[in-house]
Amino acid sequence: MGHRDLEIGRLHRAIALELSALGEFTPYVADANEPDPRYLGYGVRAPEMRRVISDLKSEFVSLQTEQKVELAIRLIASGYGEQKSVALALLEQVPEYFTPERFDCLESLMRGLHGWSKIDGFTKLFLRQILEAYEAELIDLLKSWNADADLWLRRASVVIFTRKVAKSRLYKDVALANCNSLINDPEHLVQTGVGWCLRDLMRWHKEEILQYVIDLRRKGVSSKITLYALRDVKGEERRVVLDQSARVR
Repeated sequence: MGHRDLEIGRLHRAIALELSALGEFTPYVADANEPDPRYLGYGVRAPEMRRVISDLKSEFVSLQTEQKVELAIRLIASGYGEQKSVALALLEQVPEYFTPERFDCLESLMRGLHGWSKIDGFTKLFLRQILEAYEAELIDLLKSWNADADLWLRRASVVIFTRKVAKSRLYKDVALANCNSLINDPEHLVQTGVGWCLRDLMRWHKEEILQYVIDLRRKGVSSKITLYALRDVKGEERRVVLDQSARVR
């Protein structure tokens, strides 16, 4: 084992020990609503997590890109949500590493997240950075995730198109196609991911997406999707939309 591997191993053990100790000191059922049994947690509260990550930044500066990726791999492989949060802080520093030739590594990392909170966290900035750099290639990868047996990859294939990505107005057609493929998905957290994506798309493509959601309601698609998508539709407009879609069904 080389010096670099020893250094990464030492740093990983130190991070794990600190997080474990913090969880014992202030026990808290962090991410208690994560349903995947593979998702583990120490119980570290969010303010403490922010402090740990902030303190670690000085150590991360001295690491080379490959070391940061190797440490992130080890952190994610631990299964602990808090370690995965540290991994995200590392990976956000090196999005340029994940060229299309390394998308197999990217997918392997995503498959280790096992929870909606980490999938959503990783898509907000890390995957968005990769989308901006390698648009066509990442969209192809997202299409493959859209039909994957892993529910977390299916969720990732739509939630990446929320927030700033939705606001860019660049990916409406791809996002809508990925949502449409999942409207009959049996998994609750995939359904809510679709609803979230449609809600954010509606903010920037109101007429088209609103009519799409009305059509989904007429077809009897799960209200977990359609009502989530309609969260920003308020007052009289909401009453009219619900009445219209209910009357035709």
